[in-house]
Order: sequence, then C-alpha cells, then structure tokens
Amino acid sequence: MRQILTIILFLSGRICLANMASPVLEGTRTGSVFSSHDIDILKEKIYLKIDKDFKTAFYRIEYLIRTDTAGQQIPMLFIAKDYKGNFSVWVDNREIKVFDVPYEYKTIRHTPFEKFSNSFNRSSRDEEGETVEIFWQENSGTIYYLNDLKYFEIDLTKGEHQIRVEYMANVWTDRSDWVKEYSFRYSLSPAKYWKSFDTLEITLDASDFTYPLTTNLGKPNKGQNDGISAWNFSELPADFFEVIYKPGINGFAKAMIAVGPIGMALIFFVLTAFLHLIGIKKYRRKEPAKKHSRVVIAGSIILPFIVLLIYMFSFNIIDLIIGDAASNYHGYYFLAIILYPFLMPVYWIIMWLADKRIKGRIINNS
Repeated sequence: MRQILTIILFLSGRICLANMASPVLEGTRTGSVFSSHDIDILKEKIYLKIDKDFKTAFYRIEYLIRTDTAGQQIPMLFIAKDYKGNFSVWVDNREIKVFDVPYEYKTIRHTPFEKFSNSFNRSSRDEEGETVEIFWQENSGTIYYLNDLKYFEIDLTKGEHQIRVEYMANVWTDRSDWVKEYSFRYSLSPAKYWKSFDTLEITLDASDFTYPLTTNLGKPNKGQNDGISAWNFSELPADFFEVIYKPGINGFAKAMIAVGPIGMALIFFVLTAFLHLIGIKKYRRKEPAKKHSRVVIAGSIILPFIVLLIYMFSFNIIDLIIGDAASNYHGYYFLAIILYPFLMPVYWIIMWLADKRIKGRIINNS
C-alpha cells in the first residue's frame, strides 16, 4: 500500500510540474530596430510571408534612413531571438556581418552605443545595466538588456541609405483556451524611441495559406487577409502587430465546449442521483423495517466519486472531440478529487433524509 501511494504522489508531482508551465509556447521574438539619435528613419517597410502550414514566416524589413554624420558608426540595434536559420542584414545592397552586443557593455555611457541612450533606462535590478521593455502583446512586455541585442558597424556617408533585414521566424502557440491559437508577432514599440517617425508599410502575404487569418491592424488598405494585403500608417498603430490563426472546429465540439466539464459533471450527477433515488425507493418497498439502507450507503460513497471522475475525464473527452486543434492544457483540474471528503457527506445526508421520508410514508401507509 505504501508503495502504491508513493507512485501516486510521484506521478502527481510530475503532472504538477507540467501544469506549471506557461500556456504560451513562444516563437521568434522580432521587432523594429532601435535607432541611433543621429539617424532619421524615413520609412519602414515590413513584408511577412506565411508558409502553407502556418509554422514559419519569412520576414523582410526595409528601412530608408538618413544620417546627418559621416564615418564609422552603429546606426541600428536589433531584437532577434530564436529565429530559424540566418539573420541577414544588407546596407545599400551589400551584406554585412551582425554581432551580439558584448556582455561588458551593460551600460551605454562611454561606449560605442552611447547614441542609443534615448531608448534605454538604467535597470532597477541588483545587476546594473541598461534595459528597455519590448511589448509582444497587450499590456505584456519583456525587459531586455543592451547585451541581449545585435548590432552592425559600418562606414556611412551623409545622406540616405537603404537597410534590409531578412530572417525566418517560428510561430507562437497560445494554449490558454480550448483551441490552440497560432500567431506571428512583431514588436513596433522600439519605434517610439526613434528620432523621427515618418511612414510604416506592412505587407502580409498569406497566399500559400488556405485558412482565414486575423490581425490587430484593422482593415487593410489593399487586398484581403487570405491573400496579399497591405497597410499604410503615418504613426504607430500599436505597440506590436500580430497575425493570428485559430483552427476551426465542428459544431459538436463547440457545443461540448459550451457545456464544459462542469456542465457534463452536473448532467451526469442529476441523472445518476435520480436513478439512485429510484433505487432507494425500490429497496424501501422491499425492506421497510431496515434501519439502514444499503442502497443509500453504497450510492452515497460511490456516486460523488464517479461525478468527480467524470469532471476530470471530461477535459480529455472534449480535447478528443476537438481533435488536433485542442490545446490539451488545463491546469490543475485533477485536484478536484480533494472535494470528495466535502461532497460525499453532504450528498449522503441528503439521500439519508430522502430515505427517511420514504420509509416514513411506507410505514404510515401500511
């Protein structure tokens, strides 16, 4: 018995660890650049092409910049986390090498990155450093240190230059609801710190993907979200933009989600409690003189336990009905079993009172 309890506790601990994980499986973190205060960004053009399975997306971002100074300089810093393959940068159609910001540059002052001071703040953490918050969804951002970013250094002449960035991004998966929600996210919030902001053009190419998509950008100026669509902005539309795909499910799956585990457990409870009551009546007609009803005792012990099991297993049942689109992420629902010591006595008392009343009626009518 002790060995069995040990195994149960071990498995419960493993389940607890699994459910402590975030419901969001993060994809590639990318966003607009941080710009030196010597640079005017005249235009940002973002081209995003979704693959046929909505697993990866190709990004091509083009910047038209104007610099007021000439010489060797660092014009931009990049957010580029967990991208797939290479992160490539071209300046005036010449590919250049991109580096990680050295760890020793935790502070901007008296470093080659001093011209980015308008974007960063001194960290309030124990380890001093320059930080910035980047937003990937509504009211949810991530703090980045300067040395989390990438940069390039190049000799620029005064005037206008074109910078192009290309990479492949992995999808984000949100499992917080019954059905998974997939998205590609691009943070626009770094643009708030630019010396100037003129125009932003976003093009979404979903021609290879055959299912409906949504975005947080509103109605496009050109095209539709199921093909090639484009938006034009003269100011930042939001802190981030997101391309979202949520798989469709059939009507039966929608109905089961609407009923939910609690609804399924309640339906089962009402039906079985009604059958239990019928069984109590039949037993009392046969054994009106018995002090205790075996039907009351057995049903009161077993039925609340089964109802809780129905509640717990209904999560898996609904996931099975949903199919591949199911999130399979539901937190600590198995802990519902701890309610048994509270539910069982209440149910037993109710059925005992019902049995007592039925017994009294039978004796009085005899």
